[in-house]
Amino acid sequence: MRYAAVTTYARKHWRSHAQRMVESFETFWSGVPLMHLDDDELDLAAPGLARFKQLHRQARHRGQLAGGYDMRFDAVRFAHKVYAIGSIDTWCRRVEADVLVWLDADTVTHAPVDAAWLDGLIGEADVACLLRDSKYTECGFVMIRLNEAGHELIRRWVGLYESGALFRLAEWHDSFAFDHVRLAMQEEGRLAVASLSGDAAHRNHPFVAGPLGERLDHLKGPRKAAGRSRPGDLIAPRSEPYWSGRHS
Repeated sequence: MRYAAVTTYARKHWRSHAQRMVESFETFWSGVPLMHLDDDELDLAAPGLARFKQLHRQARHRGQLAGGYDMRFDAVRFAHKVYAIGSIDTWCRRVEADVLVWLDADTVTHAPVDAAWLDGLIGEADVACLLRDSKYTECGFVMIRLNEAGHELIRRWVGLYESGALFRLAEWHDSFAFDHVRLAMQEEGRLAVASLSGDAAHRNHPFVAGPLGERLDHLKGPRKAAGRSRPGDLIAPRSEPYWSGRHS
């Protein structure tokens, strides 16, 4: 299979982490093109995102009503990922991709990634993602096969934002919206899903403890300051040089 990857980031975050993501990707990913766009570039590539932000820029998040910030209701911040995925179909066709890979811009690649490894992650599924037992999917890394089911998933996911139906959900971020669509399609028997969480589906941060940790790290939240995930994020010691300290 042929793969293509996409990520987005705020321009102000280029030096803090996005640059490392892009450079490590270009070093280690073999034969996989990466589309990386800052928010201003994405606004031009995805006109629907600009409209969404214009319409909802004055919306107050529920968490702010109590005097604090609650990411679960920051619809505008987390719309960028959804519109980025929904806007690059033409590019994927041009590079003849069979599978689209989304990586958050605070992801670090620390070992070679090739098509054979990626094939093993998605297998015969339509979607591969980091499922969690008692929480919404961790969407820092998502693989979507560009077949009928995958295109339908993307269409419905973006459609929640375009129609405003997102605001009828219990939470307004991309992962909750993804699960709303994923679960509906699974119930309809229209979507086969593979979990990338391994034995860590019970963890809040399954990314590094599962199979992805073999070659990737996700500097989720405060991990950016440390430059890598924490030892406590692993459920067992890993043997790869990156995790054992033999690789920076």
